[in-house]
Amino acid sequence: MAPLKGPQIHIQQREQQQQAQQAQQQAQAQAQAYAQAQAQAQAQAQAQAQPQPQPQPQPQPQPQPQPQPQPQYQQIPTTLQQQQQQQQQQQQPQRPNFQMALLPPPQDRLYPTFEALQADLKAFTRSQGYAIVTLSSLNRDIEGRYRRYNLCCAKGGKNYTSHSKGLRAGRSTKTGCPMRMKAVQEKAWPYGDKWHVIVQCAEHNHEPFTGEPGVVVPAQFRKIEQDGMRWLMIMHREAQLSLRQLTIGLRISFGEKYQYVKKSDVRNMLAKIKRDEDRKAAAAAAAQGLPANLPYTLLPPSHQPPPPPPQHVEQMPPLPEGLQVPDPDLESDDDDDDDDDE
Repeated sequence: MAPLKGPQIHIQQREQQQQAQQAQQQAQAQAQAYAQAQAQAQAQAQAQAQPQPQPQPQPQPQPQPQPQPQPQYQQIPTTLQQQQQQQQQQQQPQRPNFQMALLPPPQDRLYPTFEALQADLKAFTRSQGYAIVTLSSLNRDIEGRYRRYNLCCAKGGKNYTSHSKGLRAGRSTKTGCPMRMKAVQEKAWPYGDKWHVIVQCAEHNHEPFTGEPGVVVPAQFRKIEQDGMRWLMIMHREAQLSLRQLTIGLRISFGEKYQYVKKSDVRNMLAKIKRDEDRKAAAAAAAQGLPANLPYTLLPPSHQPPPPPPQHVEQMPPLPEGLQVPDPDLESDDDDDDDDDE
């Protein structure tokens, strides 16, 4: 029998884990059913054990049976209350567990580049209701490129409370989420110098983002990428659209990708585009020999206004042939000074 390879081992381990989880769920269901049946049997036994009212004899009063201890009577309503609570819980929809609703990304996928891993990771985590941010990067190769990135949940970190007295009431959305993972590029077999994800902690301490109205949208879900920047540049400069029109057009043109983008995000992106263009224009001016501390920058040629049309200008009439006009640059001021002295 040939030894199993790396991917087959991962698949076999994953199947074994799924089977173990199913067996555990079945065992829990059986234990819960057994506990319910035992509670019902105990309640029936206690109900039968209650003293029945006996008629008192006429000639002589017989001693009444002693009442049972008080704790037994208190257990009956408690058991009934527990049964009612269980019935109500079964009728109400079960609240999803955070760890099951916020699933970690799969660890059996290989990516050729970190950008491909990041794009797939972003799509997966968004479908699970959370976002991932880069915590740190390390392990550079000879060419200076990183070979490992430490990632964490966007709600990780300490909650920051602002004590400023500004107009905007800002607040932090971080909850100290412990979810951690890392993206690593390994050369050993079976990775073959490709990127893969290693989940270090899969637990979350917050609810998933479901897009309900009134809930704060994570900033990672409102980020505008290169395709959105290109669309904004064209529609803002060529079509002269307003911020509201740009925001609505961005949501309609790209669908779910930019469905949470706000007008403030569009305004900030347009300002960023302008800053980048000004920086490039200043660098180009410095390359042409212009000083970098000038109070102006140069517009790109594609955005410069067209040259003015030629206009007819009347020329001065020619001087008469015998008239000679002295050149003031050839005259000297010494004569005037001599006249003043006399």
